[in-house]
Amino acid sequence: MAVTQGNVSRVETALAQGMDVNAKTAAGRTSLMLAAAHGNQRVAKALLAYGADVKMADPRGITALMDAVIYGEHQLVTLLINAGADVNGADAGGEMVLEKAKKTGNKLIVGLLEKAGAKAKEQEPPPEEVKDPKDKGKGGAKAPATAGDKKDGPGAAGAKAPPPKK
Repeated sequence: MAVTQGNVSRVETALAQGMDVNAKTAAGRTSLMLAAAHGNQRVAKALLAYGADVKMADPRGITALMDAVIYGEHQLVTLLINAGADVNGADAGGEMVLEKAKKTGNKLIVGLLEKAGAKAKEQEPPPEEVKDPKDKGKGGAKAPATAGDKKDGPGAAGAKAPPPKK
């Protein structure tokens, strides 16, 4: 509770008395994640000073950096990047930090992440190209492959046409 309320002195007292800085809640969230989600930069600094792991993720793959990004906490984003947060991390669904930032529309955070080396998920490769049958082997332009170009796909030699719709 002291973490979400931003009570730095209570957090530091608990840490000094031996509280595990990387302990998780029942939901698998660390104090650093909670501080980031609530915009508590001073608490986050204290947790980092006591060795909080910036790369820990909850069961959904969400990290403290992702929380700071989602909630638009640009100062916390900078703090976490400087502390070694993974700017190219992805959550359990495969969504990367930079993608999350772009969804929020926060250009400042997108810029901070890109400056730190964040990359977007690799794009799907273009469809396989095959020679245009009209080209007659002249080495000219190529046409994108279609489902009908596959040996076993619809439209392949010997393939049955689908039944007419009624």
